[in-house]
Amino acid sequence: MALLEERRHNPIAAAVRENGLYHSFRLPDGTVLPGAMPIEYLEGRLASFNLPLDLNGKRVLDVGPWDGYFTFAMEARGAAVVAIDYVDLDTFRAIHAAFGSQAEYLQLDVYELDAGQHGLFDYVLLLGVLYHLKHPLLALERLCSLTRETCIVETFVVDGDTWLRGEATPIPFIEFYEHDELAGRLDNWSGPTVRAVQAMIRSAGFATADVLHVTARNAIVAASRKWTNLPPNERDPLVLLSVNSHLDRGRTFVSSKEAYLTLWCPWPESNPPELVEVFPEVDGYGIAPLKSAMVPSGLAVHLRLPPGLAPGSHTVRLKVGTYGWSNVERFYVDLPAIGNALRIVSLQDARSWTDDIVYWAGGGWLTIWIEGLSEEADCGNTRVIVDGIPHSPDAVVPASGQVNVALRPVIADGLHRLAAEHRDIRSNTVTFNVIGAPPAIRGLENLTSGMA
Repeated sequence: MALLEERRHNPIAAAVRENGLYHSFRLPDGTVLPGAMPIEYLEGRLASFNLPLDLNGKRVLDVGPWDGYFTFAMEARGAAVVAIDYVDLDTFRAIHAAFGSQAEYLQLDVYELDAGQHGLFDYVLLLGVLYHLKHPLLALERLCSLTRETCIVETFVVDGDTWLRGEATPIPFIEFYEHDELAGRLDNWSGPTVRAVQAMIRSAGFATADVLHVTARNAIVAASRKWTNLPPNERDPLVLLSVNSHLDRGRTFVSSKEAYLTLWCPWPESNPPELVEVFPEVDGYGIAPLKSAMVPSGLAVHLRLPPGLAPGSHTVRLKVGTYGWSNVERFYVDLPAIGNALRIVSLQDARSWTDDIVYWAGGGWLTIWIEGLSEEADCGNTRVIVDGIPHSPDAVVPASGQVNVALRPVIADGLHRLAAEHRDIRSNTVTFNVIGAPPAIRGLENLTSGMA
């Protein structure tokens, strides 16, 4: 009960009711309009963001500006500012007029922001908003896709006191509020730890999440799109062998699906590097890595597909510690359907080269020859469908149209129908024979009843 009472306590509500204003303002004629937040406090918060004093030529997005103190402060530094809120406040509009402001004021939810419609922003402010959001990670992803440099995230946190004592939670967590548990308000959804704020920021696609300031109830974190303070390039550049999806050998991704990039490179050391030494970049933006691991070919580095990538070709490169930047490799996102037909020319057992027959004794491998594959064809955008069951190829050679695939053990002896799909185009259907019994599915070795 003590914790619930602490969470429900709202020290600012009475001051807002008394003043009418949440923010205080120092007007051009020197007049101070007092709000629930004293002007000195607001000026101190602004200074803690470490943003440039000269923002001429820069664009700033202020999400949830309330009365607009930070909107007008950014404009005073020379920025072109867009402020978005889901409500339209008289206080914002009146002070906008008092300052002679040119800032845009749009009534939008953060989830409605779109880079194509609203453009990119050098700096984004998300101040006192994160805990109001039903989908905080989705909101951070949307903001990441619009941010060129830095997003300043200020939010309520549940462990400010322990953080200040140097006792960070070993595992990030978030409290969830179904009703009015936080500050007695129905529009407060969650209370993260400081580490949870950092983890969400990195998971949303930002390179780094640096804690700027923490109080008993709040944290300010700078979410950066680019790497800062990189180690010098003192050793030879890494050789990036390839990049592909964690699900298959392809390098084609669908942005609406959860996907991970895996980078492969030779590694001269006996142990994988710590994540703090691993610096992937996609299209010039840093992406926080998820894992680095030793593999037979050297080193594998895993990272999330960053949000907001436009359809088409993208580049990735890698730096680790004091090794120089690797070469660039390409991958593809949301490729459109191909404009030509797709046709299966022939099908063979990949071991014996027998036409229209596949032998389980040879491992169930088949080779298909397809006309119409695009030059971007790979294991990620090409599928083989056998009796309605999808199969991911092991190799795709666009130039020759060769596709190698292993049958799944659910394909039994007998006649089957096969088609191929590539970039939303489906081929003709062919028939082939499977000869022999498939291997047992691991874990189902004793299952015999009901199997065809």
